[in-house]
Amino acid sequence: NDLDKFVKYHNAKLLCPMPQPFSYSICQPKHYPVGLLSIESHDGENECGIHSHSREVNATSSLKIPLSTATVLELTGRQYLHGYMNHRFGTSHKGHQLIARARQFSSFILVIGNMTDGSTLDPKDAIIVQNKDEVIISLLLDELPTAKEFKDAVASLSPEQQHFARAYRKMQLASSVFGICVIQIKPQLEALLCLPKDSLDKEMKLTQDLMELFVEYQVPSDLMSYNGVSENVAVDDKISNVRSNVKSVLDVVNVEKEKQLKMEHAKTDMAMEDVFQRAAAASTMGMRMSQVMYCKAPAAQQAMLERSSYDRIPTANLAKKSRKFRKKSAIAPDSNIENFDDLMNEIQEETEMADEISSALDQPVDPLLIDADDLLDELHQLEAPNALAQPADASSGGENKSKITCTKSRPTPPASDQVVDFTRIPQILDAAVEKSGETNALRSTTIKTDCWRRNRQDNLVANSKEQLLSPEDVKKERNKAFDLLDALSRSGSLPIAYSDLHVVMAVTHCFDKDVMSTVVCDNINPIEKLECSTLLLASAVHGVPARELIADINELQRLEGALPLLLQSQENNEVANENEAQEE
Repeated sequence: NDLDKFVKYHNAKLLCPMPQPFSYSICQPKHYPVGLLSIESHDGENECGIHSHSREVNATSSLKIPLSTATVLELTGRQYLHGYMNHRFGTSHKGHQLIARARQFSSFILVIGNMTDGSTLDPKDAIIVQNKDEVIISLLLDELPTAKEFKDAVASLSPEQQHFARAYRKMQLASSVFGICVIQIKPQLEALLCLPKDSLDKEMKLTQDLMELFVEYQVPSDLMSYNGVSENVAVDDKISNVRSNVKSVLDVVNVEKEKQLKMEHAKTDMAMEDVFQRAAAASTMGMRMSQVMYCKAPAAQQAMLERSSYDRIPTANLAKKSRKFRKKSAIAPDSNIENFDDLMNEIQEETEMADEISSALDQPVDPLLIDADDLLDELHQLEAPNALAQPADASSGGENKSKITCTKSRPTPPASDQVVDFTRIPQILDAAVEKSGETNALRSTTIKTDCWRRNRQDNLVANSKEQLLSPEDVKKERNKAFDLLDALSRSGSLPIAYSDLHVVMAVTHCFDKDVMSTVVCDNINPIEKLECSTLLLASAVHGVPARELIADINELQRLEGALPLLLQSQENNEVANENEAQEE
């Protein structure tokens, strides 16, 4: 931890521009942020945000995200390139996690994947973050072999095998570029529904209804968009038109819910009536079987049957359950059905209980072959049937209050108009590392997602609960996000303007021993080694020679003596390149 603090302090004085915290507010210009995106590292005890070399690139180009073979999104928002310098001593490893937080009555879509070329993001996962959700995604950093290790490994192979190995390593380096895309929902809804900009800022209920219709029911946007002919209409009139269209769709949905509730109630009533009739017949048969077994049983079993009174027959209990069920099912057909899912769960529970009792009563019983102990066990089972419990809410974890912090705005350099191919940056860095002579420690690192967690509030006054998302849950969330993106973009025909793409390229400087052994036993200054690796990464990210990134002239003179190959002047670089060309 002390070394991490010193490295951040040292890089802030050494480099210009200096590394910035990977913490970004999600907002439109001159608007309040709707959420926060950050990457943090932790060692089991402490957590802190990572610092990365960052710049805005590709100001005039667009990003492609293929959702399917038929739908390809076009995003015209901002794009950022980040270079993260990680270091490892011995076998110690730091954990990393991507955190996305949304504010109340705000929402955005988080898409995660890898860059396949300079303008295409291959989406692996996606999730909708809304209403104070906090999504925590564990990141796995896998180190690739260094350029020297790769050359030594393929030196003994045939030319054909070497060509195959080089092509495969090129693919590995290209796939190490990690992409994070954030898409704001509300401004895209305005463009989709033909509404003026910022017209939905104060329409919270309308926005929530639109989200429900798009995500849960996948209603076509044409049924809810502004259908007026004239554009010279007041904003309030356009919103009223959209609100009326949304209400019409919601009315149709509510009518279908009422029909479904009536049908389920009728099915459950019929099933319960059948159960009650069978239970009454079973109770009569049970009393007769008890009398027969009492006459034929030995003295010990007769005493056991005497202690088993007839009130264990479940007739009274089933009658009690019947009254309870009828009370639950007494719902007015025209009542409000906001708790539609809860009602359907209760009806399903009662139906499953009726099916279980009915299947138990359908089993044939021979009074002459039944044993007294088996009779008592069956009577106990009829008295307390094992109704299928409703699945517990996976979000009922420990209380974890999510905290949302807003980073202060910081000046950023203007975006470059030059198109940057993100997949070539690792190859450029790999060649620069090999040329500088520092080939033994700096490794390109791939980033993959691992465990997903989400902190969510059931309502406005409840505490947030942590939910561990299984692979099936992650897949469901991805399908929901893809369906919403398909609706917001009209299947790719409508560009998405308010989006942010963060491309992260990670490298790891590896030391064989821990800090004390590296300094004392190997007599190595880790600060100087990290300086070289940091300059190589910053030069590849910003696209300028390493000597132009050093802020202090005194530091430049010191590093020219320690790193002559890296910090040689531009003229020397040109001469060296000409000599290499002549030798070839």
